Amino acid sequence: MEKKIFNISGFDCANCAAHAEKHIANHKDVEYAHLDFAGNKLYITFKGETWDVDKLASIIEEVEDDPLDISEYQKEIKKETILFNKKMWWQLIRVVFAFTVTLVCVFLLGNPNLSWLRFTLYAITNVVIGYDIFYKVFLHIKNRTNILDHYLLILLAAIGSISLAIISLVNNEQELIKVAENYYFAFDHAMESVLVMALFQIGSIVESVASNKSKNAITSAVQLRVNKANLIKGEEIIVVEPEELSIGDNIIVKTGEMIPVDGVIYDGDGFIDTSSLTGEYVPIHAKEKQEVYSGCLLKSGTLYIKVKRIYKDSAVSKVLELITSGSEKKSRADEFIDRFAKWYTPAIMITAVLVFVIGGAISQNWLNYLHVGLEILVVGCPCSVVISVPLAYFSGIGLASKNGVVVKGANYLDELSRLGLLVTDKTGTLTEGSFKITKIVPNGISEEELLNNLYAVECLSTHPIGKAICHDVDTNKLKNQQKDFEEIAGFGCKTRMNDKLIIAGNAKLMKQEAVEFEVTNEVGTIIYCAINNQYVGYVILNDTIKEEVKELVSSLHKESIEVLLLTGDHEENAKQICADLGIDRYQAELVPEDKAVILEKEMENQKKAVAFVGDGINDAPSIKRSDIGIAMGGIGSDIAVENADIVIMNDDPNKITTAIKISKKTRNTAIFNIAFALFIKIAVATLAIIFPHWSYMMYVAVLADTGLTVLLVINSLLLLYRKIK
Repeated sequence: MEKKIFNISGFDCANCAAHAEKHIANHKDVEYAHLDFAGNKLYITFKGETWDVDKLASIIEEVEDDPLDISEYQKEIKKETILFNKKMWWQLIRVVFAFTVTLVCVFLLGNPNLSWLRFTLYAITNVVIGYDIFYKVFLHIKNRTNILDHYLLILLAAIGSISLAIISLVNNEQELIKVAENYYFAFDHAMESVLVMALFQIGSIVESVASNKSKNAITSAVQLRVNKANLIKGEEIIVVEPEELSIGDNIIVKTGEMIPVDGVIYDGDGFIDTSSLTGEYVPIHAKEKQEVYSGCLLKSGTLYIKVKRIYKDSAVSKVLELITSGSEKKSRADEFIDRFAKWYTPAIMITAVLVFVIGGAISQNWLNYLHVGLEILVVGCPCSVVISVPLAYFSGIGLASKNGVVVKGANYLDELSRLGLLVTDKTGTLTEGSFKITKIVPNGISEEELLNNLYAVECLSTHPIGKAICHDVDTNKLKNQQKDFEEIAGFGCKTRMNDKLIIAGNAKLMKQEAVEFEVTNEVGTIIYCAINNQYVGYVILNDTIKEEVKELVSSLHKESIEVLLLTGDHEENAKQICADLGIDRYQAELVPEDKAVILEKEMENQKKAVAFVGDGINDAPSIKRSDIGIAMGGIGSDIAVENADIVIMNDDPNKITTAIKISKKTRNTAIFNIAFALFIKIAVATLAIIFPHWSYMMYVAVLADTGLTVLLVINSLLLLYRKIK
């Protein structure tokens, strides 16, 4: 099977996109399809022939007539979406035309003798304002797909109103208000059909503007697009587009400029604002040999940077890609909407028919109850729910990104809101990850010899402990002398150098390699060393607990979330850390595989969701296996981004609490939208049934549909601007 991603935009609304998605998913060549309306992406997994752009366009044209912009997916920084495009302007012109005709018919053509003229004008206006709705319904019926949708409800309501108008004309019944001698205001059933169509088009315009605004807001939340880069060529500085930079190029960034691409500082220093990526507004001091990321603003100083990643692979591009593709994975609320839409529209149509038949049979006033049935069709339109719920999750993902948290799917926001247990690693998660050697205990060799052998065996290690041992030591020559280097996750390292087998690691590794040694129970991380299986001593390293961790544990307990520490450290250290921080439980002296097994057992015993938080590299099995995998400090790590479901962009553990609060706000917004929409629709439909003689009920029904859609779309959009405390 082959998976492809297409860039796609131009749909009228989220419901149109959902129809196209369903049609594609049902094709014989397709295994899976998801159309992310908010992110303008289409994800397809093919089981048969793979499609190109033309083939895809022809398939979509079978069910949708919207002028779409489709292209092969390219990873790029997104440009701002136009809030009001040509199609929306044309919709607005038609709406203005419809209201103008309505005003003329009501106030200027109210004479009883002009009833057929008014009807003719309304009929023409219906065609102008609703031809696209007619065509969509025709297309769906022709291709036998998505026939029972909101377009059909609106069309039936309009046709019903026209039918009532014809009956009134034949029976010479007119609803006129006499204002003066020979001057009347005319309110016809045909006017209702125009208003139904016109207000539906207004709702469509508002929805499109809100969707475009949300896309722009999320893009601007993580995107600080750099328009130029200062490339150093010999003694010259050339201004180029960031896309023109290559790996290894040297650039200069001055005060007030944005860093265009990811790179490493080789000269200079300054304070940079990383808030666009991490949500942290306190500038950090950047200096020589430090890695810096695109999208960050240099507040003071001058930086000379060697390019490490090209523009499209830079940090901002990576983060934006994760955020906009987050909608590929649907939330539970989204899945509910999918199921809801399948039975809701048919149920509304059946209800309208039953009200017409039963009410008409009992009262014998068939015209009144035909009118009530049409009102139920209008108020029953599902747009307010179908549109606002996915938009709420898209806004939630955007809000998280503004706070330095990347959520890779709406489903993970859902899972986070029902979190019951947070399982955490120690090194780099609860601690700073900046170990220092605090004690050296040689055995049969000098301290210098012990350290030199440790430098040799650890110089190729990617683990924080290995990096700490070799900190501030030039190991370039040593790296070239190593043979058969092996890093054993959860144990340590071994290598060959100058015909010596050097082993360094924990007590488990010494026992595994049959090295005779003395176990020490001192506080700290103990690294034993052996040469040719002869024990030569140990060093003790200590790490610093992050200041924010105690606050994190306290916040989690307030949310009734339990904390479990899984660590490779020895028992005494783990016990002391848990006592200091208030962590509920711990298990020590574990390798990564042990952590994954324990995690499995915890997930079996938990009714709520289980999250694992680690560095995204050494704990990859656990992060992948948990309900929610969280990686800390992931902005510079491709592995962390790949493995985790949620990436904390800096090393602040309290961002986990922030993410949980955002997930709950998002879920509550989605639930409110669903519940409030259904309440209003049921209330208005009930009023229509109770007061069948109220002639203005159709206008209430239209406002309850269009007005409610606008209100709930705004409610979802406002989530993006909420403050998280």
